[in-house]
Formats: sequence, structure tokens, C-alpha cells
Amino acid sequence: MELALETVRVLRRFKNAVLEGPPGTGKSHVVSAVVAAWENETGRKLVGNGRGNYAITLHPSTTYEEFVEGLRYDDAKSSFVRKDGFLREVIANASADHASDYLILIDELNRANVPKVFGDLLLTMESSKRTTWDGSNWIGGMEVTLPYSGKLFSVPSNVYLLGTMNTSDRSIAPLDSALRRRFGFIRVEPLVGEALRQRIAETDGSDAVERVERSIDQLTNLNEALRRCLGPNAMLGHSYLFGVAATEGSVADANDPLAVVREAASQPNVVGGLWLEVSKMWGFNHNQLDLPDQTPSRRGLVESFYPMASGGTPATVRSGPGSQDSFDIAVAGKLFVGNTIEYNKGGSNVRLKYQGRTALDEGILSAVPDDGMEQHIHVWLRRDDDTFELILLDRTASVLAALQSVSSGAAGWHARTPGSGGRAYGEIDIATLAASQTPGPTVDEDAEWMIWRYAILPQLIDTATQVGATDLLAKETRNAWLEAANANDVADRWESFDRFLASLSLAITEEGYGLTRGLTVVDIPVGAASEFVAPETSDEPDAEDADDGDQ
Repeated sequence: MELALETVRVLRRFKNAVLEGPPGTGKSHVVSAVVAAWENETGRKLVGNGRGNYAITLHPSTTYEEFVEGLRYDDAKSSFVRKDGFLREVIANASADHASDYLILIDELNRANVPKVFGDLLLTMESSKRTTWDGSNWIGGMEVTLPYSGKLFSVPSNVYLLGTMNTSDRSIAPLDSALRRRFGFIRVEPLVGEALRQRIAETDGSDAVERVERSIDQLTNLNEALRRCLGPNAMLGHSYLFGVAATEGSVADANDPLAVVREAASQPNVVGGLWLEVSKMWGFNHNQLDLPDQTPSRRGLVESFYPMASGGTPATVRSGPGSQDSFDIAVAGKLFVGNTIEYNKGGSNVRLKYQGRTALDEGILSAVPDDGMEQHIHVWLRRDDDTFELILLDRTASVLAALQSVSSGAAGWHARTPGSGGRAYGEIDIATLAASQTPGPTVDEDAEWMIWRYAILPQLIDTATQVGATDLLAKETRNAWLEAANANDVADRWESFDRFLASLSLAITEEGYGLTRGLTVVDIPVGAASEFVAPETSDEPDAEDADDGDQ
């Protein structure tokens, strides 16, 4: 049955009804449809359209004095005077107009202390306790004496109360049984699939449907997964997908943390690239770092620097312990000659020393940021003369994900040293780097992205957090959650949702530890979608490798 017609039927039966369901299901908008259908269904004129003087939104500060009657300050009289509240004013109008019905919208019904706010109304609002019109007077029903005015009070049968409440909000107390038995409760479910598609077309036009076509399918998919895993109250409303007009003005830029690397690598003399996550530098000038070396169980980075050249002199293979090989590095347009890679004869570390000098005898620290070379990702682009260009990137999860995504394909790979303080490193596939560049979003794509980024996903995270199911949304912990909940049958729905978010360059990740642990929405860098929708692949060994001297 159509929701508006169902609401009219319930109101006629109980006089009071509540539209309950997840947020964003359009509960408040049902009122206009009820108004439109009322006279045809009842044969009576309806006053009050759920707006203006016939609507109120409850909140934790709403009081009986505002709702029914009480003492309130009067500026003109500079004193407190008794004043009728919202509901008593409406009921006074209804009592004087027996030929019409009056509809009152009480939005967010359960956000206030309802028994305290309703007060005397609880006893008089039931259908069987309403006064009725006998042709000349209001008769019967239950009357109570109001505490401030001392007048008798009753609710006429031509007054209808329509409340709305969000069932997913766990921050507020549920309605008590005394109030529940005075209302008829109507469940409002999110629109899904073809029904949602048709409603958007009716409301916003066919172009709006095209704009959010993928979102319609994925919201439908997501709600089925949420219903199965967390119950019907955890589903998300469909209202997010209405009114999604194309973006006007600025459109979001593509999230490309490798832009500077991409530009430098586009030069015809660049033939490859290496990278290493660096936390701490060594040496008196903090210009030295340790390189992960080859082990029986993990690929190293040292061999990838060969062949190398310095001042035109090549080093095609790695020298033995106690010796060093030299190579030149360009930084910010300056060429530093005589940097070295040295195998520590007395230990296991292979150390890269930025000790080259320019023709003006400048050291490399003259060309790097003021904060030095620590806490950066060092990217070395190989030139066709076996010298290198150094680019320092921020050491962030976003940059790491982007680098890992282009360290694949025919010529790329990436790995990580073991342990909680391990470092990521790898070799860039220049072809994959070039192919991963994409244009920014269109105005339609940007509009869809914004709806998910700033509205739907925060609501999803809040819902999962309230019910203690954050593990369900995090890719790394989801499978264990589904296994424990015996809900493996919807794993494919979650995988589909992950892929959809990745197509929008979005992902949900879990960050923090203990009480600070929580979910957050992240913007996926250009070309790094595979790092967020599938298990990461690397050469990391299963066992600890204590013989690599990593920092």
C-alpha cells in the first residue's frame, strides 16, 4: 500500500501515528502526500500541512511550557506571564472549527523527554478519550485540569498527531510503553532499486537518474548488506540521492600525490624509478640512510641501483664488502657528484651516503626542504646515463598507497621489511605510472562523489560505530566479522561496495588504537584503487629477518 494512504488509514484509526525508520527515508516529506490524499479519503477538509504553525521539532531542551502551557517571559510587560504553548494554540483552533480536521507534525519525536513534554496530553490524546462533536458541542472524552491556568483541557477528535522518529539513533532513549500504546507505528523503509529510480525520475528528472545511476544500485546493494549484518534500523535512507544537481563552480581536483614524480618521469631520459620509506637518517649531517638488502626470503633494493655512474664512470655491478660505488644525483636542478653506496664491512647494513657535491661545492642539504630528509619517501628516478634524480615525498599512507599501485606490472614490485617499524620500498613501473594518470571528474561525477564523501559515508560510519560494528566496514577486519556473525553470504556485496567506492576514489579505513580507534573516509590517490579493494601483495617474509639492519 502507498505510504501516504497507509498513514491516513492509521491516523483515522488511532488519531496519532508515528513514522519510524532510518534517517533519510523521507519521513517528514510524507506529510505533503498525506495532506494531498486526506480529503479524498475522508471527505473532510484538512487544516495544517505539517509546516509553520502546525509543525514542531522536538529536541532535548523542549519543555512542557513550550508544548502545552506555562510561564514565559513577556518583554512588553517585563515579567513572566502564562502563555499557551504550541499544541494548545492548535487545539484551540481545532475546537472552534469542528467541520475541519487538523494535522500536526511532531518531528524528531523521540529526541525530547516525551512524557515530560506531553504531560497532561498523554491522558487525553488516546482515540477513545477524545471529545466528539454532537452537532452543537464537544462532548465526552477525558478532561484534565491544566496546572498553570487551572482550566479544563481535552483533545477534540478532529486533531491528528503525526510524529517522526529515527530508529537508528542510539544516543537517545526509546519511547516508553505509555506513549507507545497511544500511537500507531508505521515503518518507513528506504526506497531501493527500480522504485528509487522511478521516484528520482518523477522528482528530479531523467537526467538526475543518469547522474546517480551507479549510486542507486550501490545504495540498494549496501542496504541489503546492512539489513543482513546489522538489522533493518542500520539501513541508510534514500533521500541522499534526491536533488543531486551537477556541480556548479569548482570541481574537486584529482588526488594525485605522485604528480611531481609523474611530471619528472615523463622526460624522455627517465627509464626507471626506485623508492624507499625513510624515517631516520644517519651520520653527523643526517645525510645517510640504510638500504634494505637481499635476504633468502625477501627481495632487496640495493641491486636495483646498479648500474650506476658518477662523472661518466660506470659501476655495473655491486662492489664487495668494505668498498663503495659512486653515483650522481640531481636534486631541484642541481647535480651532486660522488654520492656512494657502501657495504658496511663490520656489519650487515648497506648504506647510501648523500655526500656528493656540486661544481660550486654545495652539499645536498642545500637543495632539500628545511626539515631535512627524514620522515620522507625518497624516490630515485633513473636516467638513461645511469645517474638519478631524487624527489622527496611526504611519508603518508596516501603517498605509500599511490607508490605501491605503480610498483607493479612488468617492471615494478614492492615489498616491506618485517616488524612493526618496517619500511616499504619498491621499483616503479614507468609505464604503469604513465598509464595511471586520469583527468579530473566531470561536474556530474563530482556531484556524485560529494554525496558519498560528505553525506552517505559519514552516516554509514556513525551507524556502524553506534552498534559497535566498525570491524564490518574496515576491509582488513571484515572477513573475521562476517565469519563470527555467520554472514559470509553477503561478503560479495561488501566487495562490490568497496569496488564502487574505489571507482569514486574513496575508501573507508580504520585508524587509531584502543579507545581512539575509529573509521575514517579517505581519498584514494590516482591509480591506487587496487590497494583498497584487494589484499596487498608484497614480498614480505613470514618470519622476522633480523639480519637486515633496518632502521
